[in-house]
Amino acid sequence: MLSLDGFTPEGERPMLRPMPNRYAAVFAAVAAAQLLDLATFVPAVARVGIGAESNPVARTLYLTAGPLGPVALKAAAIAIMLLALARVGRRFPTYTLPSAALVVGLGLFGAASNLLFGLLH
Repeated sequence: MLSLDGFTPEGERPMLRPMPNRYAAVFAAVAAAQLLDLATFVPAVARVGIGAESNPVARTLYLTAGPLGPVALKAAAIAIMLLALARVGRRFPTYTLPSAALVVGLGLFGAASNLLFGLLH
């Protein structure tokens, strides 16, 4: 138990609340949507060129590091999204599903724009 000054009394360990497994499917959906965005990005850029990319960071990384640059950026972004979602799940469980729906929606929107403006163009 934490004391008022924020330190634990000697001999006691702070307790961490375990993360329930009920969010495993939510995390998988977030990762899948974001990976779908990534999987459609590389072929779309190969087909229409990097000029079609609206994200200036991804565009610059592509021009300097090739396709591996945006892939590394997306991998880091997915990790940050999942960590943030886990934090929301621990601190504010009622906001986990709306937050996940937003992140899934962004991933699906990115994949759809890659398909529409890149692969099907």
